[in-house]
Amino acid sequence: MSPRASPASDLTTRVAAVAVDAVADRPERTFSYLLDPGLGEPAPGSLVLVPYGSRLALGYLIQTTAGMAEGPALKPVEAIVSEPMLTDDLLALAHDLAVYYRAPIGGTLAAMLPPGLESRLRRRWRVVDPALLPAGLRETAELDADGLLEDSELLRFAPVRGAAAWLDRLSRSRAIAAAWELRPPEVRPRRVRTIRRLPGERTAPRRAPLQRSILAALDDVPLDLPQLAEALGTSATSLLGPARRLAATGHVVLDWRDVTRDPLAHRVSSAGLQTELAEEQRRALEALDHLPSGGELLLEGVAASGKTDVYLAAIAEVVEQGGSVIVLVPEVSLVPQLGDRLSGIFGERLTVLHSALSAGERHDSWWRILRGEVRVVLGTRTAIFAPLQDLRLIVVDEEHDGGYKSDRTPRYDARWVARRRAALTGARLVLGSATPDLVTVARVRGRLAERARLVERRVGGAPHVDVVDMRAELANGNRSVLSRTLVEAMVGLGPDRGQGILLINRRGASTFILCRDCGESLRCPDCDLPFVFHLAEGNLRCHHCGRRAAVPGRCPHCGSARIRYFGAGTQRVEAEVRDRFPRLRVARLDSDALAARRAFESVYDDFRDGRTDVLVGTQLVAKGLDLPAVTLAAIIAADITLSLPDYRAAERTFQLLAQVAGRAGRGPRPGRVIFQTYAPEHFAIRAAARLDLDTFADEELARRRLLGYPPSGVLARLLIADPDQRRAEARGAAAAEAVRTAGVDVFGPLPAYVARRAGRWRVQVVLRAADVEQRAEALARVPAGVAIDVDPESLL
Repeated sequence: MSPRASPASDLTTRVAAVAVDAVADRPERTFSYLLDPGLGEPAPGSLVLVPYGSRLALGYLIQTTAGMAEGPALKPVEAIVSEPMLTDDLLALAHDLAVYYRAPIGGTLAAMLPPGLESRLRRRWRVVDPALLPAGLRETAELDADGLLEDSELLRFAPVRGAAAWLDRLSRSRAIAAAWELRPPEVRPRRVRTIRRLPGERTAPRRAPLQRSILAALDDVPLDLPQLAEALGTSATSLLGPARRLAATGHVVLDWRDVTRDPLAHRVSSAGLQTELAEEQRRALEALDHLPSGGELLLEGVAASGKTDVYLAAIAEVVEQGGSVIVLVPEVSLVPQLGDRLSGIFGERLTVLHSALSAGERHDSWWRILRGEVRVVLGTRTAIFAPLQDLRLIVVDEEHDGGYKSDRTPRYDARWVARRRAALTGARLVLGSATPDLVTVARVRGRLAERARLVERRVGGAPHVDVVDMRAELANGNRSVLSRTLVEAMVGLGPDRGQGILLINRRGASTFILCRDCGESLRCPDCDLPFVFHLAEGNLRCHHCGRRAAVPGRCPHCGSARIRYFGAGTQRVEAEVRDRFPRLRVARLDSDALAARRAFESVYDDFRDGRTDVLVGTQLVAKGLDLPAVTLAAIIAADITLSLPDYRAAERTFQLLAQVAGRAGRGPRPGRVIFQTYAPEHFAIRAAARLDLDTFADEELARRRLLGYPPSGVLARLLIADPDQRRAEARGAAAAEAVRTAGVDVFGPLPAYVARRAGRWRVQVVLRAADVEQRAEALARVPAGVAIDVDPESLL
């Protein structure tokens, strides 16, 4: 009988339920395999290698059942390649996530783990019966340190043609057996030079003062060379030569020491809890303490009200009691600020997880968590999957931010995942924001969550807000992107006078380029969207597929030289500020400026430390930064997002404006906020100018009740992308027809807001239902090959 396919009815053995990253009839479906007793007792969460179709695939062991298996022939598990990398609650969470978001459970589990695991599979061979090995191989093959044959060593003896079949015959004859394992990531260990003085009285040469200084600073305990350099007030590179000469003469020993990569090692830790908690902060902490197991608290606080201090006090309490904590932020850019404060309290018990880490940093952080060396994990949305034991608290900062929603399968929302993980583990959940998501506000009003409010600023005072009508500016002859009110306010900025933040939510210098003779705009050939002119690089760029093009001297359609640049982005605002205020030091913060590693930290540190006077940027500058010297915050075009065809447009506008307003006046100087807009009468802008969340929420929630939009209903979006436009439309029509069920409104198929991207036509179908159950029934009918976005962050 073949060892790879045995009638299950003949075996009384264990059957393994394994999740494989593959499409199945149900997203939560697992596949059954026989688990040979020789593979030991693998625990759930272990990584396994299983036959899937004609290949071997990496799978995730969900559970094992003992006794006689029923059904058709089952294939055996090929190998156990890793001990558990996921906790029990994460396995249960993966099942719930797969069901809710209609994402295959194998892909869901893969998204929880560090990337690239399958590429790290390593196969070696154990010699079972040397007598069955071919002549020559038995006598000359070299075993490695573990007594195994490397693939490359074994293949030296294989025929030129049919090497795979030759290996398979050897394996079936029981001459050899495969031994699989998960290689460490292909990263070199980080090492640091150490130096140690040897015992004995040896004097350094008289004419080598640096060598004598080195010897005087050393004893028989190894010292890191960078530490020695800091003690001597010089650089480590300048010490290396003298140290090598001392080693050559027998005075010292130079060696290496492996060190764990710490993504925060280059940061300077700041004070943790900076002041005693105020009365309303203590009440918020008490509200958190009184939450039931798995309970949820909305911590709503105005800017500078001390939400972070409440987080820190709660985290410290949990860690002191032996528990662990996950802290989420929506953007990598917010990690340094909060990481500095957490590091000041928890030191090596803190680690970070986010996409900007190097492969080595991700590897070291993950295994430190798995080994139980870490109590606090700080990161972006993927950090919600950190394999912490005894999880007791989850903090979601800036919970209103759309960055918590993934745009790749599984398209999960980290806020939903946090709620579900809290329910599974009994951890308490804190959602913090000055402008909460309206779904969260509705949960509070529906008594699904508690709320604590911080209404008093701990530092500074509420800023004065001016709303500038740009229609009047234009009528008075001002065609600049800077209103007269803003220019007058910027005169007061400078060193020791105050800093300013200017936000425009567009990158580049000009948002489209137009020929004034034929009226054609320059467009990306792959997306059919306008190119954006980038001043710094002097080229055109598509912000959807990344395509670049040179700036033409003449119109490619009619040959005219009358090409004009229209619209404004961060680069144009930066250039105009530099031109008008040459004495001010200006920096830009957008995704173009952050291409280099740790570029955000450099810009942020310069601005925080007063080396920059004005920071121009996209919404990155509005996200939770605590900068006490900022006295002016302005939005160049406050109504850009209002014009977007999305049901969240008003909410996003209100949140962005209120968040920007919160950046000013956080120090001893009074703050001023300026909204430049062509729609000063819009209720979202009026509410933001008053920083009035409840009035805005009342009006917006009433509108959504009439339209059936969340939180008064649930949405899903089906996405089809195809190089052929007609085929994309036909697939969209088939998907729309498939999901038509009672109680579900189906809109489309319609072209997506960006109808063509990177050469692929994009069609979408929107589903609206009264509840999750009706939506789930419809989504179960979605045809294969159609992407599903449950609870879409927007419909664009």
